[in-house]
Amino acid sequence: MYLTPGQLETYTNTIRKTHQWALANTPKLLAEKDLQAHYKAPYFWASVGDAHHAGVWRNLIEKQFLQPDGDFRTAPDTKGFLSFPATLTNQYIYSNGWLIAGLVKHSAYDLAQKALQFILRFQDPQTGGCYFAFDAKTKTINKQLLDSSSTSSAGLAFLACGRLAEARKAGDFLLKLLELQPHPNEFFYSCMKPDGTLHTDVHASENQWDENSRKQKCLSAKSDAMNELTWLIGKPNKFLTRLYVATGESKYLEASKFCFEFFHKLDDRKWTNYASCKTMWSGSELYRIIGDRRYAETATRLLDYYCQTQSSTGTWLHTLWYKSEEEQSFPWTADITCEYGGEFTDVVHDLSAR
Repeated sequence: MYLTPGQLETYTNTIRKTHQWALANTPKLLAEKDLQAHYKAPYFWASVGDAHHAGVWRNLIEKQFLQPDGDFRTAPDTKGFLSFPATLTNQYIYSNGWLIAGLVKHSAYDLAQKALQFILRFQDPQTGGCYFAFDAKTKTINKQLLDSSSTSSAGLAFLACGRLAEARKAGDFLLKLLELQPHPNEFFYSCMKPDGTLHTDVHASENQWDENSRKQKCLSAKSDAMNELTWLIGKPNKFLTRLYVATGESKYLEASKFCFEFFHKLDDRKWTNYASCKTMWSGSELYRIIGDRRYAETATRLLDYYCQTQSSTGTWLHTLWYKSEEEQSFPWTADITCEYGGEFTDVVHDLSAR
């Protein structure tokens, strides 16, 4: 086993604290109306082995958020994510993928199948990628761009539901996206146009709150990595790794390694960026299937930082967006805490399984 007894104790204590926070805040969580506070909860509760609360959230998701069309929304004409609307205009079904994978994780197959039909509508039959936006009021898909985060999240949902054909198409889209990169040592452009060309017209703004900014659509190895959305490369990294595990096709493993190596081109502040957790998550799985300790070292270096910076109550301050816990919105606190609880559990499993 890669982990030392001390590391294992530290990591399990961190996961335990996230669980304790979620238990202590269950009434407040259940009262929160914004979908952002809930879309990672099914994966979290299943990961920490809390069958009771997994069932509670299954009921909540079904009754409060699952719409007749299979989408998850705060209200019939409102997705949610009120504190971070840029998410919706760049990667609308990102949250749907998390929810479907989480529902499958605790055997809510009926809900997952209903939700699967909605995201299948977003997959472009020509490129295999998934469209980036949806108008909840008019119920129409915006087909201007396809993006890596939506495609990867949907791809993980396809894998969870056993839809290998669709997952392969999503993986092939990412392979094409990587092949098109004009400056692969400097930038990762995350969007493609439906005609198969890369979307690179993103450099007008560096404001990460701006839905059209470079930071929302392109990861730069030339900028301060503390303020980059490193999940843009981390989410494809995770999906491609799992797609390789599911198919055994080496092209997906090689693409996953490319994503991993691009992360390492970023400056050293990547190690203190909370969005880097996706590379942690994929790194541990790459270690489990390949055995190269560099993947495990990357995963544990990030995990060590996250454990060290967990608050006394069991949460984290998402410093990409906020400067204090008082300023941070509750849905963001729930978002990051549930994500970390679920991902940390997977990381410990992968690092213990070899």
